[in-house]
Amino acid sequence: MSAGTTIYRAVAAADALGTQVRDAAVAVRAGRIVAAGEAGEVRRQVGEGDRVVDLGDVLILPALVNAHAHLDLTPIGPRPYDGDFVSWVEGLQRDRPRDPEAIASGVRRGLRLSREAGTGWVGDIASSVQSLRARVGAPPGTGVAGVSYLEMIGRGRDALAAAEANCRAAAASLVPSAWREDVAGEGAEDVRLAPGMGLQPHAPYSTGLDLYNLAASEPMDVPRSTHLAEMLEEERFIRDADGPFADFTRKIGKWDDSIRPAGIGPVAHLRATLARGRWLVAHCNYVDDADIAILHEAVASVAYCPIASEYFGHVAHRYRDMLAAGVNVCLGTDSILCQPAGEPQPLGLLPAMRRLHRRDGVDGQALLAMATWRGLVAMFGPGAREWASLRPGAPAMLAAVRIDPADATDALTQVLRSDEPARPVVMSC
Repeated sequence: MSAGTTIYRAVAAADALGTQVRDAAVAVRAGRIVAAGEAGEVRRQVGEGDRVVDLGDVLILPALVNAHAHLDLTPIGPRPYDGDFVSWVEGLQRDRPRDPEAIASGVRRGLRLSREAGTGWVGDIASSVQSLRARVGAPPGTGVAGVSYLEMIGRGRDALAAAEANCRAAAASLVPSAWREDVAGEGAEDVRLAPGMGLQPHAPYSTGLDLYNLAASEPMDVPRSTHLAEMLEEERFIRDADGPFADFTRKIGKWDDSIRPAGIGPVAHLRATLARGRWLVAHCNYVDDADIAILHEAVASVAYCPIASEYFGHVAHRYRDMLAAGVNVCLGTDSILCQPAGEPQPLGLLPAMRRLHRRDGVDGQALLAMATWRGLVAMFGPGAREWASLRPGAPAMLAAVRIDPADATDALTQVLRSDEPARPVVMSC
């Protein structure tokens, strides 16, 4: 037995990559899992451990992965939706924090709520440099791992220049010595994004193809995200350059001659861009078979936010068709604004998992995959799949949910049928 080993005991343990045991134990050393499975087998492998923590009547799970969130909106809290999306956006812009410390405080609260709900990784949309810095720079023991996608909004030459400047400001403010280098022979600057940072052209209705191309021009391994096919009005704006989004764009003085009817839908509009790099696209509430084929062809991942979709009145999401077609679909919460006012864990993923289990009959293993390794693959690529396992070498990122040890029902099914909250066990981030 090696020094520094902690053994966590529980009624059961499960991941979405093959581990499903009762009378379970997980051994952790130096921030990594060294053994997991039936308690007797774990003791045989690592001995009695330096410390044994009996978690009681719980199911141990890998920490959950919230693939799409807006942590800097946490201070606003849940709010009703009256069916007018443009009006909702105007209210959001009016009420969102502007002061740098208020932004940072909101992100820190979002991180705390996420961590308390058993979330170990988050794909956060950072609307400002302050928002990005608050997550990336969170003190040890208070943060959540993942990616902060720096938001890019606008059209035309001015928007492109502003986005480039914002990227450089973000880079320089975090790791000044490592994020810029001269391009040989050109004397220009090339932004080098730090680990945990990505780029987020906001959405096709708010962001021109020049900004999408800027994001796509970064090295292939840079994480990229966008909102896509979220609203029916988005389809009308892209296809016909008309409708509520067109009226709103004129109202705020952002209309220019680059906005022209594309004659095709939003997914087809971004087809060439999606083929360049790793993209995590949020929502995809309105897609057809051809769109799903494009997403599969581009190896894009989809972050489905079921509670947010219901909040905005979207129905019949095609996440099961996407999965069947080979599209990687993961789960997100979207912002706290979309969550029920009485939800005790508004930034946790268990409510979304339970919604799909109860509404659509999705089985536990499929949901756990969507809530763990599929989100990591979306953010970091296929090599991250093992991070969401209980296998030796995986990071010690563990959550737990109370179950009834006397109930013979599968432990994960018990979790999905109950209202017990998730809680963190150990987070090595």
